[in-house]
Amino acid sequence: MTDDDLRARLRHADPAASLEPASPDQVVHLVEEAMSGTTRRWTLPVAAALVLIAGGAAWAVTRPAPREPVPPPVAAASAPVPGVVVLTATGMQAKCREPEPQRLAESADFAFAGTVRTIEDGRVTLTVSRVFRGEVVGSVQVAQKGESSEQMLGSGKFEMGREYLVAAADHTVMICGYSGESDSVGLRDLYEAAF
Repeated sequence: MTDDDLRARLRHADPAASLEPASPDQVVHLVEEAMSGTTRRWTLPVAAALVLIAGGAAWAVTRPAPREPVPPPVAAASAPVPGVVVLTATGMQAKCREPEPQRLAESADFAFAGTVRTIEDGRVTLTVSRVFRGEVVGSVQVAQKGESSEQMLGSGKFEMGREYLVAAADHTVMICGYSGESDSVGLRDLYEAAF
């Protein structure tokens, strides 16, 4: 909007626009009357109210049109995410210290929540429901050797239909309390604190 547009709107909103301009003699008379006369108690509040009403009317005429609200983006939560990450399980025996969120945050380059979809030929496939860190993928495959690993929380191995929280460093599953069944005591809290 330009200044000329604004002036035109103000002229259009002026209630005295249809009156002829006052003559110089009338202006002198009105100024003299305003300067020499005494004001009554109600005159000032009425004048203030008239100024506010005129200002509000001018604002209503000259304000910009309201903007249409922009809806927030909708995330496709149910759409499958392409891609598969392949992890290996560690076969070493380890002495473990208590898991720490800071160590998990510093060491893990990939961490996710997922549910076991298949177990075939020593390979577990998990459907990913949440990625805490790393590439967003739809599924993860983990080589499962032997019957169990005492260092993985819960039963010590992946089982059909169960949900797991898994962290990995350099494509190797982190053990010693950093990976396991999602309902294992303290594991979800560890992930929330780390990521």
